[in-house]
Amino acid sequence: MITDLYHKRNERKINVLYPVGGNKNILRNVNGVKVSSGTGPNGRFITVQESDGQIRSLSVSKCVASL
Repeated sequence: MITDLYHKRNERKINVLYPVGGNKNILRNVNGVKVSSGTGPNGRFITVQESDGQIRSLSVSKCVASL
């Protein structure tokens, strides 16, 4: 779990590993720019715009530090 992502400023570059489909044991790279962060019913999340234009919401509790 990376709690620093939630407090990172918007428009900063993000490089993390995240489970494929949100719940598998296979991780994928997520590279992009942080757009926003918030707290929902399932905990904290961040919204990231990837370099290919995709916008994704990622649960902070599932993010793994990228090597």
